[in-house]
Amino acid sequence: MQSLLDALPEPLLLLDLQGRLLHVNRKAAQWLGVRAEQLVGEDFGTLCIDPADVVQAVLRQGARSTEFSPARLTLTAAQHRPCRCELARVAGEAGQPASVLVRLQPQAAAASNFRVLNERIDALSREVVRRQAAESALRAQSDWLKVVLRSIGDGVIATDTQARVVLMNPVAERLSGWTEAEARGLPMRIVFPIVHAQTRQPAADPIERALLEGRAVGLEAQTLLLARDGRELPIDDAAGPIHDDQGGLLGAVLVFRDVSQQVQAEQARRRLEQQLRNAQKMEAVGALAGGIAHDFNNVLGAILSNTAMAREELALEHPVHQRLSLIDRAGQRARDLVRHIMAFSRRQPQQLRVQPLQPLVEECVALLRSTFPSSAQLHLRLCDEPLHVLADGTQVEQVLMNLSTNAWQALCGSTGRIEVTLDRYEGDAPEGLAAGFGTWQPGRYARVTVRDNGCGMDADTTQRIFEPFFTTKSKGDGTGLGLAVAHGIVAEHRGALAVQSAPGRGTRFELLLPLVDGIDLEPMPVERAAATVQGRGRHVLYIDDDEVLVATVDAMLHRAGLRVTAFANPREALRALRSMLVDVDIVVSDYNMPELNGLDVAHEVARIRPGMPVIVSSGYLSDDLHRGAQEAGVVQLLNKEETHERLAALIHQVLVAR
Repeated sequence: MQSLLDALPEPLLLLDLQGRLLHVNRKAAQWLGVRAEQLVGEDFGTLCIDPADVVQAVLRQGARSTEFSPARLTLTAAQHRPCRCELARVAGEAGQPASVLVRLQPQAAAASNFRVLNERIDALSREVVRRQAAESALRAQSDWLKVVLRSIGDGVIATDTQARVVLMNPVAERLSGWTEAEARGLPMRIVFPIVHAQTRQPAADPIERALLEGRAVGLEAQTLLLARDGRELPIDDAAGPIHDDQGGLLGAVLVFRDVSQQVQAEQARRRLEQQLRNAQKMEAVGALAGGIAHDFNNVLGAILSNTAMAREELALEHPVHQRLSLIDRAGQRARDLVRHIMAFSRRQPQQLRVQPLQPLVEECVALLRSTFPSSAQLHLRLCDEPLHVLADGTQVEQVLMNLSTNAWQALCGSTGRIEVTLDRYEGDAPEGLAAGFGTWQPGRYARVTVRDNGCGMDADTTQRIFEPFFTTKSKGDGTGLGLAVAHGIVAEHRGALAVQSAPGRGTRFELLLPLVDGIDLEPMPVERAAATVQGRGRHVLYIDDDEVLVATVDAMLHRAGLRVTAFANPREALRALRSMLVDVDIVVSDYNMPELNGLDVAHEVARIRPGMPVIVSSGYLSDDLHRGAQEAGVVQLLNKEETHERLAALIHQVLVAR
């Protein structure tokens, strides 16, 4: 037993039941700074500065326990450093009286990591060799050996030279699913089957490598242990050969541990990094799309206005009329596309109000019932509880229409089922939470679930569905903006979108919007288009740096019976207004101009002609522009692409109101 204690890498003391030192192993003598033979026969209490009754109480506790029990003493030979001890009763050999095994755990040793244990594998290997050489003698010490092995927090398996299992500690039994009695004599590859995590191919057996190469070896990264009960455990291990005193090979020993928590933490870190990259990518694309849409509206305003005026000047039977209709249709489609882009980039102003979500869902489903073919079974399930949200009803309906239309298209024209559900949600982040919604905020949410039993999507497709212009549809069947727009709208509402899908198992979308107190507010007033303005001799000062729009609006307002003075330079227009050379009733100005923007013009007009109404048009009516217009006294804002449909009526509305 004493030679076995000397081989172990931990400081150990062996005492009789009266507390006299029977043996001090090499590690303990080294740590205490004395020679082992100097302490043999001494009373254990002489090593401690603690009171004698405390030391005796600790020894009595250890003598009663067959498992290691913890205690804390201060040893004089260790410069009065506190040392945590563990004591256990050990059965005597061949009729000898029992003894007490004391394991010292100084702070440095307690903090040692797995690498330190690996460095001492050779010492443990030598002990396993001695156990094989004197198996019959060591059998009587099995209880004591189990106590020692149980104290090691990693799995330990020892084998003979044929890689057959000889010994296992309880940790190895728990991780592998084999008991020592069942595994003894079996080949290591049966008890300890390992594969590569990615390829699922068998990994090199570390015991066989240690026996073959005669040195300590470790596992490759991402290795899985296939436990007997079907578990797959990511592990880290090290193995080394066991030699006798003459250098003869007696077997090998393997020390391994379960690293599932480390692997899961690494996977979680990678998922967070991927979500961050996706969110940054969508933010960058959104900013680019918003900038493009802003300038594109100027072009669309000129195209749609001139097309409409040309159609009005031609008879219905004129051959060019049909071609102008095609141009107008293409322009309207382009305008809708720009609006989608603006919504995706979160640059579309919202009209938020507190409202129940149920009517929006019911209205959307009613519209879908009249649109979907009879082969698509559409089911609606609503909760009894009123669920109020702060939302732009039009935008929320757009999201629901996009999700439901995608569900119908996933049925691929065959008979299928689409289910729309409205309920309350409280809890952790929903499974499949899409990137770009930040950190999940626990709270109360209204949840709309759109589920289909269609073709489903694989993991790669699911990760990309919210990217702008990404589509799985054939050319001409979609722009790839539907879900991107939905993503932008939901993010603007401080909500979240989650998706779960698998090929052949359908798709499930969850729309979550924060709940608010059910105080229903009146909707914001919606402008009604006025009738065509009759000529009353009213004079409009129009300012726009785009010469095409200047000419277009000039002609359009003249046809509406208004007098128009148009300028492409805002400073020239203000000089004319200041010099009283023109008798103006109303000013219409573009917002985005190089020298002065529309709000600057409004401020100058208010100074030069107090009380004169100003209308500002822009391809991008942001929230900041709304606030600035209110401060500058602007009476109305106009979307540039709606110039032909609304400008004349808007001028009439403002002048009549004043």
